[in-house]
Amino acid sequence: MGDTIEQIGGLLARLQSPDFYEREEAVRELAAFTDDEAVAGLVMALEDPDLGIRELAAEQLAALRSDTAVRLLIAFLGNEDIGTRNLACEVLVRIGECAVPHLVEALKTDDHDVRKFVVDTLGLIKSPAAVEALCNALWDDNLNVVCSAAEALGEIGSPQAVPHLIAAAEKIADARLAAIEALGKIGAAEALPVLYRFLESGDSMVVFAALESLGRIGGPEVIERIKSFTEHDDRSIAETALRSIIAIANRQEGRLAIDLPLDRFQEYLFSGIRQRDEEVTTFTLAWLHQSRRPDIIRRLLEVVDHLDEKHLPAVTEMLADLGPAAAELIVEKLPHARFALKLKLLDILKMGINATLAPALEPLVDDPEPEVRQKAAHLLGVSGWEGAIPLLKRLADDSNGHVRAAAYAALGWVGGASEVDFIARGLNDGFPDIREAAVGAMIIIGGPKVVKRLTEELYHSDPERQCLAVTALGWIGEQDVIPPLLEAINHPEASVRKSAIKSLARIGGVTNLEPIVVALSDENSGVRRAAISALAYLSPETAARDLKFMLEDEDLWVRYHTITALAELGKPEYGELLMKQLRDEQDLIRIAAAKAIAQLGYREAIPVLRELTESSNRDLAQAARLAISQIEGTS
Repeated sequence: MGDTIEQIGGLLARLQSPDFYEREEAVRELAAFTDDEAVAGLVMALEDPDLGIRELAAEQLAALRSDTAVRLLIAFLGNEDIGTRNLACEVLVRIGECAVPHLVEALKTDDHDVRKFVVDTLGLIKSPAAVEALCNALWDDNLNVVCSAAEALGEIGSPQAVPHLIAAAEKIADARLAAIEALGKIGAAEALPVLYRFLESGDSMVVFAALESLGRIGGPEVIERIKSFTEHDDRSIAETALRSIIAIANRQEGRLAIDLPLDRFQEYLFSGIRQRDEEVTTFTLAWLHQSRRPDIIRRLLEVVDHLDEKHLPAVTEMLADLGPAAAELIVEKLPHARFALKLKLLDILKMGINATLAPALEPLVDDPEPEVRQKAAHLLGVSGWEGAIPLLKRLADDSNGHVRAAAYAALGWVGGASEVDFIARGLNDGFPDIREAAVGAMIIIGGPKVVKRLTEELYHSDPERQCLAVTALGWIGEQDVIPPLLEAINHPEASVRKSAIKSLARIGGVTNLEPIVVALSDENSGVRRAAISALAYLSPETAARDLKFMLEDEDLWVRYHTITALAELGKPEYGELLMKQLRDEQDLIRIAAAKAIAQLGYREAIPVLRELTESSNRDLAQAARLAISQIEGTS
């Protein structure tokens, strides 16, 4: 015990050291003791000249949560230094519920300043346990304490305080505003009658406070009582009434069953959007959705760059509903818009752009911002305006790759066969997304000229372009692409052969299956698998005749793919073809065969499947059991 006292004494002495690090270490070491002297030392450190040490001491005291710390900290609420006082309050708030009984007791002090700070602290802790004491403090002989008690009760939000706050609002004129605001924060309907009475006050500040609290509490019935205030001569009262109606309307999902003089509040509403006021923005957009007036739309376009991603879709939908009228106003505003706004307006314009409006986008082709030029290229394409073709050709030579890609893609929407040779230039670009955009444009245009050009690409020196060409031919999907795709099955590049077969399967209607049958012997296993799938899809009636030989393929995954393809054909007699695979040396093949035979419902395989249920491979045994169960369940 003596050693502890001596240690603490030494640490307390070190708190007076001129050396920062020595004082800091003393604070850290004092936190290891729970003795009153150590706690007192930490409280003393709240007055250290260095902020870092003060904050360290506060952190240690908050962690201790001791009664001694609370009592000493409450004493500091009367400190003349506002920084020390605020720090003591902060620590008490962090201690929380443990501090409440001591703070309530401290309300008995004769020092009204301390009582005021105690009340403030209780309000920040927000403990229901303090409500009764704070209700009593509403009748303190010091007005500052009374007002702070009302504010604290509003922060705690307990309905228990409502009758006391009503009484204070009615009887203590100088605390009326604080009491009314607290009633609004608590939100109890019990307060509505007295708030209605205060609307008749001759004091504009009381009316202001009552309107604000009614907005926090009320429902549609309150709107009827306060709507007349939106026409009040005092602008601040009128705007407060509107703000309260907005709060109520938003709680009703924007439903408003009365007419309001909203034109009078245009500046207030649009200012709310500019300030990113969530409540005002939500309400204003709901109101604008019902308005088709050009002057209102223009005002909306002025603030649209202040909208976040949450609200922008609603504006896009709204302007799209307005059709050409809104699109014309957007086009009118575009040349003078700031960069960020210009991008948003272009996104919105997607919904209403047409061949009539598209010429107005021509200045954007030379916009200094690549992102603007990119979006302009897209809009010119979807507009359907043939006059956009020269502009898009200019953009196809843009220094920015994203712009070039957008321009080539757009040429596919507005161009025709006469533009194919120009679009094919994009296949020489160094960026893959631009080459893909050019191919995409050619797919959209289609026709003999495109098929001829893509067929030539099948034998380009660049394998990637060969693959792009064969994929594009498949996506065109017309019957005239079948001959070049069949020819591409003999291409030297395996990736081209594989893509050609997949494209033919996707197109369908292939009558000459011989090249695909030959591909079953291709040196590349991926090509063989593609041929298996294609034959199963294109010729399900006769595919088994050719596919059965693939069950002997040297590649494990080709055999697996064949088993799966035969199962998908769905003919029970194909089960006989798979019996040998139940004896394969690879467990994966035997599992696949068991599943396929079960899918075909081939009963003759049950004896062999029963043998497999004894396999040491648990997955194989399980697959055999499931196959037997499935076959017997379907018989």
